[in-house]
Amino acid sequence: MSKPVVQTHASRKAQSRKAMCDAMLELLEERSFDQIQITDLTARANVGYATFFRHFQSLSDVLEVVAGEEIEALMEMSIPLLFQSDSSVSTLALCRYVAQRKDIWRTLLTGGAAHRVRGEFVRQARVWASREEQRPGAVPIDLGTVWTAGATIDALAWWMERDGEYDVEALAQFIDRGIIAPFLKLR
Repeated sequence: MSKPVVQTHASRKAQSRKAMCDAMLELLEERSFDQIQITDLTARANVGYATFFRHFQSLSDVLEVVAGEEIEALMEMSIPLLFQSDSSVSTLALCRYVAQRKDIWRTLLTGGAAHRVRGEFVRQARVWASREEQRPGAVPIDLGTVWTAGATIDALAWWMERDGEYDVEALAQFIDRGIIAPFLKLR
């Protein structure tokens, strides 16, 4: 006989939290953030209303977790490419990732939480940049990171507002030539 699987409190808690974050991503693909209610999220996640408040204080808290995870995935994929080849490869990968998840990123970048998403993007970029060695006489890496990360996220938001006006390759060129490559030359 096999033993029954006992689910610990910690694993149930982690599953509930993940279910709510996954539900937020699904809902963001269907509608804007301001149209999502807690009851929509809990129903989609198949968790109780009270369970929501054991994990989060508001829907904005869920959005922050989701945004943080999206940004982390974007950084982990694109930043290593920046140091393996020329910056255009990394920038194109970044833009392709955002384009593949356009509905989510449109909400993150043009919705009511855009300033929080921008702040988290800059924060995570600064963590990556802190691993780099400062060269004497160069623009401080931290300052350059704030400039480039802020300008990159602003360019992505601008692109999301112009749905379809520019393709991925064009945006990647704009970001690389106007934002990333100039900073790399100053380093």
